[in-house]
Amino acid sequence: MTQPVLNASTNTISNDIYQLIRADIINGKFQPGEKLQIKPMCALYQVGNSPLREALTKLAATGLIVQQNQRGFRIPQVSRKDLEDICNSRIHIEVAALKMAIAKGDDHWEAQILAQYHQLQKTQQQALVDKAQWERRHTRFHNALIEACDSPSLLGFCNILHDQFDRYRRLAPADANIRAELDEQHRKIMLLSIAREESEAGELLAQHIKLSAKAAMAMFPK
Repeated sequence: MTQPVLNASTNTISNDIYQLIRADIINGKFQPGEKLQIKPMCALYQVGNSPLREALTKLAATGLIVQQNQRGFRIPQVSRKDLEDICNSRIHIEVAALKMAIAKGDDHWEAQILAQYHQLQKTQQQALVDKAQWERRHTRFHNALIEACDSPSLLGFCNILHDQFDRYRRLAPADANIRAELDEQHRKIMLLSIAREESEAGELLAQHIKLSAKAAMAMFPK
């Protein structure tokens, strides 16, 4: 359930609403192509017009929302072509960030990767997987892999592409076989990264992203 943000400065409210709407878009609360009506959204998030529009404008800059001149905001449509573009862009940028992180990462970076993988694995081993918790830990694991790249711009692009990719992934039908293979790839990417096997880790990360995209492609008839 969406939680309202109250009793805060305009900037804080805008940022909090940004995070709430971002999560709702990625989680599929809004339908592809849906027009975002300002008045109902103000009521939904219990926020004023100004901070809501500011949050929506910021989200439009990330590609999670389409801003139309004089016609407001919409959720982007989904398509095979768009997913392929996001997938290819994510591979180019995230693999580059991983290789830089492997070259520059220190003991703290290695420890963070191990810790985040351990947390992700614990969630996977639970009898009833907490989906929201798994998603948070999955994101933290992927972020830990690349955070030592020492490039805020590169990390920013990775985050934007990860969000756009996740919107497709969470809309896709579940596939237990692909999920099991993706989970095993997490383990192998972790081991290759801390072993400083730059080429092998980058190649496996690219395969990992392609496999995840393959599951999402099931949304589109051939």
